Order: sequence, then structure tokens, then C-alpha cells
Amino acid sequence: MPEYRYQAIDKRGRNRNGNMPALDETDLQQKLKALGLWLTEAVLRHPAAGSATAPKSKSKSKVSSLRLRGKRQRRELIEFCTVLTVQVREGVPLVQALQSTAEDCKDPQFREVISSLRTHIESGLEFHDALLMFPGVFTPHFISLVRAGSATGKLPETLKDLETYLEWVEQVMGDVKQAALYPSIVLTVVACFTTFLFTFIIPKFADLLDKLHVPKPMITQVVMGAGRAAASTCWIWLPILVIVIVGVPLGRRLSPRFALEMDRLKLRIPVFGELNLMLALSRFSHNLAILYQSGIPILEALKQCQHGLIGNAYVEAAVGRAANDVKTGSTISEALARQPVFSAMLVRMVGLGETTGHLDATLATVAEYYNDIIPRRIKALFSVIEPAIMLFIIFLVGIVALAIYLPILSLMGSIK
Repeated sequence: MPEYRYQAIDKRGRNRNGNMPALDETDLQQKLKALGLWLTEAVLRHPAAGSATAPKSKSKSKVSSLRLRGKRQRRELIEFCTVLTVQVREGVPLVQALQSTAEDCKDPQFREVISSLRTHIESGLEFHDALLMFPGVFTPHFISLVRAGSATGKLPETLKDLETYLEWVEQVMGDVKQAALYPSIVLTVVACFTTFLFTFIIPKFADLLDKLHVPKPMITQVVMGAGRAAASTCWIWLPILVIVIVGVPLGRRLSPRFALEMDRLKLRIPVFGELNLMLALSRFSHNLAILYQSGIPILEALKQCQHGLIGNAYVEAAVGRAANDVKTGSTISEALARQPVFSAMLVRMVGLGETTGHLDATLATVAEYYNDIIPRRIKALFSVIEPAIMLFIIFLVGIVALAIYLPILSLMGSIK
């Protein structure tokens, strides 16, 4: 009998490795399932005579290790949820729905993922167990909601909620990028121009004035001093800038404490801090409403919100403290009220939902409120930033022009 070297995932999402004899990959999958494990990769170690299993294993491994991130992942998942929701709601069997979804999928790699999902379900796996095979494509949040929707018989509603949420994330990210595009370009050009001006042009002009012994006004001395300082210390601050750009994202991944402090700092930035907090609370409301509406217990829903669903480690830590208070007997609104990051409106709406027994509806109302107000705040914020940048450019150019023009006037007067 052939022997396989396998990699699998247990019920807690942890990786498990080992060797096991099996007739083929389907047989291996069934044996691992009986042990509470889900196969993610299989490599044939001792093939039987005439066996053609190894090429299949390599192909499967390649699909299982596929990773999608960012906009591409959201767009593929939105289309996946849209097509699947319509079919499942109309009573189409899941296997057939996945087959037609794969045929409609334009991304070849994601099409392979959907086809593999159909194969796993045909071999006896549940839908959410099949999703576990692709941790680089489907997030724990996505899998948990599908599991809850399947258990409560609300899979079409759950998929529709996921589609709505992903569309909202896509819209918010698009609004932020669109509003920030022009200021980002202008700031980059200004930064490059200022660096070039103070590092190369002004120091040379200062040397020329020194050789001509031209008296320099105070504004010229300040600008020339800044130029000399920039030219003499560029070998220090340029590497520091590169280290900060590379080190901050790396530090966030390696140190949870560092990520916590950075996200707390993001909430304290003037003007932008309030917008960052609103985005975090909006994600919290959206995700908690979807999780609770899908039938996931409130403590489990709060726990899942702490693992990357909010996008801010400081707010996620506050959710964790609130969850601990709920465990000890506090109501959700009381627990949230003890954490200063949660707005009074959010706390009041949660309290209303607890009183009326419609917590999912009130959370959805809060999410809709943020859906309306966040795009307006983004546009209002960047509509102020754009003229501020233009005023800064005018001020910078005017100061440098005066610093250069005044000594020239003094030199012309001396010549006369």
C-alpha cells in the first residue's frame, strides 16, 4: 500500500505533519478526517507499482498553498459570494453551485481553488471544513461565518452578509485611496523638491555669497543654515528614513506590543486620529453584527473580533477587556462603556439592543451610520488638506525666493 507524507490542520487551525499508508488521497483524507484532521498537502513517499498519484499531490499542494491578499482577495471573494448566494438561495445543491461558480470565475488560480472545494465536498467534507484547506485565501472570519451559517440553516443569508461587508470594505478603501491620491502626489513632489533644494542648490548659493562677502539678511542666514545642515547630515537622516519605512511594518508583525503602541498613537494623531477611530468602530460594528446574526455566541463573536477584524490592535485589546467583563457578568453595553475608545452612541445602541432583544439589528444600524458618515468625513478632511498643502508650497517657495533675492538686491546696491 502506498505511504503518504501529509500536512493537515486540526480543529484549532494548528498544523499537523506525519506519515500514513493509504490507497489514494481520498482514502488518506477519510482516515485523517476520522482523527479530526483536514488534509492540506500530501506527498507520495512509497508509491505502488504503476501509481500515478504523485503528480496529483503536487498539483493539490500548489493550490492549497495559494495566497490572495488585499484588493485581489476582496474582489474574488465578493464575486464568489455573489454567485454562490444566488444559486444556494434558489435551492441549487452546493456541489453544482461551486461547479458553475468555478466556470464563471475569471481568475485561473481562484478557479482551481473553487474546483478543489467541490472535490473536497464530494469526498465527504463539510463546506467550512473544505474552506479550511485554503488558509491563504479564506480568512478565519470568513470560515467561522460559513460554519455558523451552515449550522443554523442560514448559509445564503450569511454569504450575502459577507458580500455586503466585503463590498463596504472595498468602497471605504477606494474612497480613502481616491481622496488621498492627489495630496500624496503633491506631498511626494514637495518632499523631493525641498530635499533637492536644501541639499544641493542652497548650499552652493551660500558658498557663492560667502565668496562675494555679501551681507546676508536674517531670513537668508536661516535658510542657508538649514541648507548646510541638510547637506552635512543627509548621510544620517536618509538611512533613518529608510529604516523607519521598513522597520515599522516589520516591528508590527514581530512585536504585538509594538503594534499596540503604534495603533494607540494612530488614534491620537490630530484630525486623522478621529477618522482612524471611526473606521475601527465601523469594522467592529459590522463584524460583530454579522457574527451575532449568523448564530455565533456573543462571547465567541467578541473573541473573533480581536483577531484582525477591526484593523487596530489598541481597539482590539479594548474589545478583549470588554469580553472579559462580559464573562464575569457585565452586560455588553456596561463592558463597552468602561473602555474609552467606544463612542457614547455605540454604547447606547448596544444597550438598546440588549433591552429589546434585537442586538444584531442595532449593531447593523450603527454600521449603517458609519457607512454614511465616514465617506463624508474623508472627503471633508482631504478637501481641507489640499488647500493647506498649496499654502505650504507657496510659503516655502516665497521664503526661499526672499532668501535668495534679498542678497542679490544688496549686491546690486553695492555695485552701484
